Amino acid sequence: MQRPLAIMLPTRLALSKFISSYWLVAGYLCLLTGLFWLPEISPYTKVYYAAFAAPALLGLLLAPRNMLALLREPIILAFLALAAWLLASLYWTTSDSNSISLAKRPLYVFMLFAGCALIAMRDQALLLKTLYGAAIVASLVALVSVAYFLLSESGARMVGYGALRNALLSSHVFGFFLAFWICLGLSHKEKAWQALLAALPLAFACLATGSRTPLLAMVVVLCWMLLFCWKRAGLLLAGILALAVLSLLIDPQILLQRGVSYRPQLWAEALRQALETPWLGHGYDSRFVFDIPGRRGLLSDPHNIALAVLLELGLVGLLAWITMHGLALGRCLRQRHLPSFQLASALLVYGLTAGLTEGSSFLARPNESWFIIWIPLALIAALSITQRGLANK
Repeated sequence: MQRPLAIMLPTRLALSKFISSYWLVAGYLCLLTGLFWLPEISPYTKVYYAAFAAPALLGLLLAPRNMLALLREPIILAFLALAAWLLASLYWTTSDSNSISLAKRPLYVFMLFAGCALIAMRDQALLLKTLYGAAIVASLVALVSVAYFLLSESGARMVGYGALRNALLSSHVFGFFLAFWICLGLSHKEKAWQALLAALPLAFACLATGSRTPLLAMVVVLCWMLLFCWKRAGLLLAGILALAVLSLLIDPQILLQRGVSYRPQLWAEALRQALETPWLGHGYDSRFVFDIPGRRGLLSDPHNIALAVLLELGLVGLLAWITMHGLALGRCLRQRHLPSFQLASALLVYGLTAGLTEGSSFLARPNESWFIIWIPLALIAALSITQRGLANK
């Protein structure tokens, strides 16, 4: 009996190391860059299942103690509370989708939390290096995309390559990596010029999408970074605001030509429908129709993630949503002396701001919305778990 056990233990340890050091790392890189090189969103989700979700599940089965580490993390517990309420809402949802298919979606997100944590518990630096590598890929893709867009002399808004589907969703992805480079340059003085060069094509890509959301979100990110490196962040913020004022003086239509795109009227109508069932919500994945006076055509998207949560999951779900993000930001503030938490918090702040004017798919299969919701949250949770482990040693 002792001999088989003596053989199995090293094998299990070797497999666990392979999963957390190689398989999950490759899967994380695919998640972060796959939208650029896969042809459609369907293969992108399948790659995530095979390259990240499956090894994350296997890693937990091989080392059940890691599950305990996950369940001690308040951010993950808040997510599980949100997921439990979401599953309960399937009893009263008006969605036409298959309930089993909808019930799987929280599991996909939980595997993201688990996979990032497994990588970080093995080597926190490896998780951050993978994100860094993906950011380099994003900058190169943005450079090629912008060059092709300008040379094609197209008057349309830039979408990008691969599985990217429309300009607004593309701006989430390009903006995520732009926030990464800006924060890296501010928090690591020695990498300032490298970060600036990498950020430029992403900034142009965000502008080429025609979306104003990443511009607003980057201003908020810089305001957030004043908490950590106020001199450098203040100078960059002042420069951006000066450019914005100059642009308005030269041509006010640059930023104001589309007005507010009916957002206030849309939000008022979404809030009215949410108050029809304020506590429980209409149920996860329910469909909505918003008829906005003065606008041709009906809308189905509230263009605000928090409102989408309120519509579908009610005040109970919104409270869990706010708690989850509040715990993440609070953890980052407590660890604000660490550049890794500064970086992760900037990505989360970017996502929160972007979600104020765009988006409604708050818990879906892997897609562009993950870059402004779940990827930043999973990064913070993984850093928090490892930091807590270091503190307990």
